[in-house]
Amino acid sequence: MWHPQQRLVARISSPRQLQVFNDRGGIAVNFDVMRSTSPAIEIVGGQSQTLCLWETRSASGFVTKPKFNADLVTIRFVTSGQIVYRHRGGDALGSPTHATLVAFDELREVQASHAFSAISGTIAVRDLVAANAALTGGEETGLPPLASVAEVSTPAMKALFCTLTQVQRRSQDAEPDRDFLFPLIQEVMGYQLLSAWPKRAEAKAPDTRDVASRSLDAARDYIEANLSMPMTLADIAAAAGISVRSLQNKFRRELGQTPVQFITDRRLTRAHQDLVSSRHVGHSVADIAGRWGFVHMSDFGQRYRRLFGCTPSGSRREAHRRR
Repeated sequence: MWHPQQRLVARISSPRQLQVFNDRGGIAVNFDVMRSTSPAIEIVGGQSQTLCLWETRSASGFVTKPKFNADLVTIRFVTSGQIVYRHRGGDALGSPTHATLVAFDELREVQASHAFSAISGTIAVRDLVAANAALTGGEETGLPPLASVAEVSTPAMKALFCTLTQVQRRSQDAEPDRDFLFPLIQEVMGYQLLSAWPKRAEAKAPDTRDVASRSLDAARDYIEANLSMPMTLADIAAAAGISVRSLQNKFRRELGQTPVQFITDRRLTRAHQDLVSSRHVGHSVADIAGRWGFVHMSDFGQRYRRLFGCTPSGSRREAHRRR
């Protein structure tokens, strides 16, 4: 049965390894290969109770079938080869030019070609429903009628692919609970999926009503009060009394930034203040970065330099020289 696995790694090169993986893998499908074919499948990823993200590479190709009925959807960006979904609504073909989204309860079989690779995600429908309610401020309930296949050439779909890849790779970190940016990126992925993916029917026009300045002030106040803790866009929007979509639009229109960019800059500013303060001379750069949710030091250093024009250690040295 499906069970959480922070790091899921499998390299399958024999029928015996394939059988062991199916018996012990803890994922929602069984893998097989075509007759007279030796399996060559590599899977790297991880899964929680409601989300599974992984990268697949296979020289042999493979066939998968669901182990059980579940209220899940799978999105997949194929980077080489192709994949065919056979489900109640007919077949859907995924390729490097077309991503796929298929409901698990409608799926009968999936067949991937040889020389296949892809980034994939399986998400609980209830999480997407909750994300859609937050995104629209409760104006839409349920899951929108998303198409099975989507062209990947649009800027929105390219951004979704980048986010999916980033979340999949960051989920492999040894200490994801300390990475304050991770839950935000994961949350944004759901909003991007709902916004970028084409609908089977005409989508409802977005809410274009102006949001009062006090909503933005309330959002910024909430962010300032919670910079040292994980937070989600849904939390911020709720504190401001607006939808997530209105929150995103307001930040872009009034501040020229997304909420995530604003939060990151505010955390970098707090880290800068600590680095140049005499009260924190006994703390290392890594300690100060970690206090504000930055656990990847190379990422922290790059972001810090873009904002302040110097390295974190350079800020500390300059502050010490001036004392």
